[in-house]
Amino acid sequence: MSTFDDDDARVPLLTRDALPEEYRYLMDEDVLGELNLFGAMGHAPRAMQAYMRLGTALWGVGDLSARERELAILSVARSCRSRYEWHQHVALGRAAGVTREELRGLARDDDTPFTEREQAVVRYARAVAAGTVTGPLFEAAEAVTDRETVVGLTLLAGHYLLTARFLDALAVPTDDPFVGWLPGE
Repeated sequence: MSTFDDDDARVPLLTRDALPEEYRYLMDEDVLGELNLFGAMGHAPRAMQAYMRLGTALWGVGDLSARERELAILSVARSCRSRYEWHQHVALGRAAGVTREELRGLARDDDTPFTEREQAVVRYARAVAAGTVTGPLFEAAEAVTDRETVVGLTLLAGHYLLTARFLDALAVPTDDPFVGWLPGE
C-alpha cells in the first residue's frame, strides 16, 4: 500500500461537526476521536456506527489477551501492507506489552520471538489476511486457544482486513507521520 497525504484522500476527511447530529458522538475523544479512518468513513455514518460496534465486540471475543489481540491486528496490517493500521496499532501494541524487537520481528514476518500460542495467533491472523488458512493452521490456533477464540480471531482478522482494504481504496493517510515498518529506526 502507498503513503497518502490528506490531499490524496479520495473523499474529503470529515470532522465530527460535519456528521449528522446523532452520529457525532462516534468521533468524541472518549470514543476514538477524529481519526482519518473515521473522517473517511463518516460519509456513511450508519455503517461507521455498525463498524465501530462490531470492532468493539470483537476485541473481547474468546480468551485473547490484549497483547495477543494486538499481535493479530499487527500481523494483518503487515500482511496487507496497511501503513495506517500498522501505524495506529504500534502504539497500542507497545501499551499491551509488545516490544520494539517483537514489532521488528512482525515487520520481517519472523514469529520466532513469540511463545507457541502467540506464534499460532500470528500465523493464523496472517493467513486469514492472505486468504491462505489451511486445516493445520486452524487446528494449531484452536489447539492453543479454544473454538470460540479461534472463531473470534477469524472475525477480528477479517475485520482488520476489511479496514485495510477500505483505507487503501480511499487512500486514507495516517493521522501523523508514519512510524515506519521497523519502529525505532
